[in-house]
Amino acid sequence: MQQRETAAIPKLVLSTGDQLLRRIVIDKPRMTIGRRPFNDVMLDDLTVSGEHAVVHTAAGTSTIHDLRSRNGTLVNGVPVTQRALADGDRIDIGIYRLHYVIERGPVERAEPSMPASGDPMGLAVLSGAQAGSTLRLDRPIVSITDPTGQVAVVAHRRSGWVITHLEGPGCPSVNGEPIGLGSHPLRPGDLIELGGTIFRFQPDPPP
Repeated sequence: MQQRETAAIPKLVLSTGDQLLRRIVIDKPRMTIGRRPFNDVMLDDLTVSGEHAVVHTAAGTSTIHDLRSRNGTLVNGVPVTQRALADGDRIDIGIYRLHYVIERGPVERAEPSMPASGDPMGLAVLSGAQAGSTLRLDRPIVSITDPTGQVAVVAHRRSGWVITHLEGPGCPSVNGEPIGLGSHPLRPGDLIELGGTIFRFQPDPPP
């Protein structure tokens, strides 16, 4: 049985000067921001501390915490150590600006949320900085990103799992074939290439 709901999707819109860089879906309870490459949002400039700030999200509310950074974190022009974020808030970190936005749109949910077999699925990371890890698909909609700025969504529908290109340069591919516009079905063992990162769609844990 399908249900259509309206979901609130929090995002950070990253820019510098007049240049829009990327839109980042806040899809995890703790999202780090800083200059070092292990951060969820890496800002490559010396005005940004290695571990600059963190956004905690729970119960539909996001709060930004400054991590004792050298140049500080500003929300709407005011230096903060901790601040709950509201739709439209402007965050300044070094030379970068992030706008916190709440986007609303229809979300199709399928019951049950997992495949009919009941087996949980995951994305094994085969290349890049996170190689060897696995992203478990334990929600009906999971976004995946690449340092190049590509963003895709892996979603479970009544017919099974699909991948859709959301934003960023280029287009993801499955088993070497670009997925193009719209949704592309996924089958166990499929190889997904997103920017410079390769994932394998597989049961979690693998057989």
